[in-house]
Amino acid sequence: MLRDLVVSVWSWAVIALTATLYGILAILTSWIPPRGRLYLFWARLWARSILFLTGVPATIETADEAAALPQAIYMSNHESGIDILLLLLVIPQDVRFLAKRSLFYVPFMGWSMWLAGFVPVDRRRTEKAREVLSGLDRCLAGGTSVLIFPEGTRSRDGSLGAFKKSGFLTALKSGVPIVPVGVSGARAVLGAQGMVVRRGPVRVRAGRPIPTAELGVHDRAALMDRVRREILALRG
Repeated sequence: MLRDLVVSVWSWAVIALTATLYGILAILTSWIPPRGRLYLFWARLWARSILFLTGVPATIETADEAAALPQAIYMSNHESGIDILLLLLVIPQDVRFLAKRSLFYVPFMGWSMWLAGFVPVDRRRTEKAREVLSGLDRCLAGGTSVLIFPEGTRSRDGSLGAFKKSGFLTALKSGVPIVPVGVSGARAVLGAQGMVVRRGPVRVRAGRPIPTAELGVHDRAALMDRVRREILALRG
């Protein structure tokens, strides 16, 4: 119990200090074009710093076919707050995330996300869904990859929840391939609820791309099922 307390206090101190440091650097350099590219440099350095300083061993695996793509829609399971750290490191492309609107108000880190062009989501206001999809469309039209959690939110019990169709409709509309991603071990380090951090191994795997260019809306259900099976296999 005492060990968990020490690890948790140290981990949250590291997260707060590094988020402030790299957030400030991201804000100060946000004016350098193209928008958001340098942000990802700082964000990935932030992710590596946290994993190293907190002593969490991470295995990062990206399929060669996924790494070779100029652009993709990444879809991942979501089981912990530290998923974002792992996903920043497994995605090699210039990428933007969907993120809770409340995160954008966090000093320095959230402000830098605004400047970098990340897409805010307010789950309490479903009428804003069209704005979110428009944000995704703008990212994809600009040649940027995007990350979507098809469950829509973090899993409370670790199981893979039901998928929402909006991200798949975006993929079918754009013709951009989907890369399934599986995260494992993160929930044991930091659960969906609570602040207790425990050290343990984590792994994230980005699989082979799933083409969407030749598919239509009538293929949506089959596509959702295929992505689900791939994420479950990658998660192990």
